Amino acid sequence: MADGPQPGDLRLVIEQDATTGTYVYKTVDRRTGDILQQFPREDVLRFMQAEHYGPGEVFDGLT
Repeated sequence: MADGPQPGDLRLVIEQDATTGTYVYKTVDRRTGDILQQFPREDVLRFMQAEHYGPGEVFDGLT
């Protein structure tokens, strides 16, 4: 038997973050409820909540 979740054990959850309004995509293990992957990551969501955040402040695409 293989270790870890099998393809049938995975579930995609899409939620809208209440603070930022950003959609959050999570891959969840149905058996354990563990979040295996999340986009955007939680640290990115926290960064977006900071009052100094503005689009392009992290990466402006010009360099």
